[in-house]
Parts: sequence; structure tokens; C-alpha cells
Amino acid sequence: MDRRELARAYYDAIDADEYDRLRGLLADGFRQERGDVTLDGADAFVRFMSEERPETDTTHAVESVYESDDGVAVEGVLRRADGSVWFRFVDVFRVENGHLAFLRTYTL
Repeated sequence: MDRRELARAYYDAIDADEYDRLRGLLADGFRQERGDVTLDGADAFVRFMSEERPETDTTHAVESVYESDDGVAVEGVLRRADGSVWFRFVDVFRVENGHLAFLRTYTL
């Protein structure tokens, strides 16, 4: 799977509540940094996504994907169940050995 496909699979797994699939996309040492929280480790991240995030009935609408030498950046919108926009985001992923190793999330 190339970097673009890997990023898209990440959002598809989250939106479908397929947390085992999500875990398979992440490197063991996966880390997410965003304005309000830092999550260390793939298992901690998956636990947060499945059990602790404020809303789970959401959909990521990917608008643009940009590749770099070691990763990919994704621009999009997170929509609530009723279709309204919750927020815009830019996610910057680092990819290592075919897995997502790092994610910095910016929200607008």
C-alpha cells in the first residue's frame, strides 16, 4: 500500500469503527500530537479512538493528499452524524516500513 492509500485506509478504518484494522496500519511506537493531547503508542491511540474520543459517529471527508519523502499530509473536514462540519483538519503523517509512525494534527 502506498502512502496515499495508507492515509485513506486510516480514515476509512476510523469511520467504519474497524479498530483492529486501524491498529494494523500503525507502527507499535505510533505517536499522535495535537493541540489538546499527545498519545504515545498504537494501543493507546486505538483505545482513545474507540473508547475516549468525544464523538464516534463522525466521517472524515478527505479533500487533498500531499506526499513528501517520508510521509503524507491530508487536508479535510470532520463531519458529525447529521452532516454538519465539526472542524477542518490537516494531518501530517510520517510513514516508516509501511506503517503510520507519527501523526501531527492541526485543526481549523
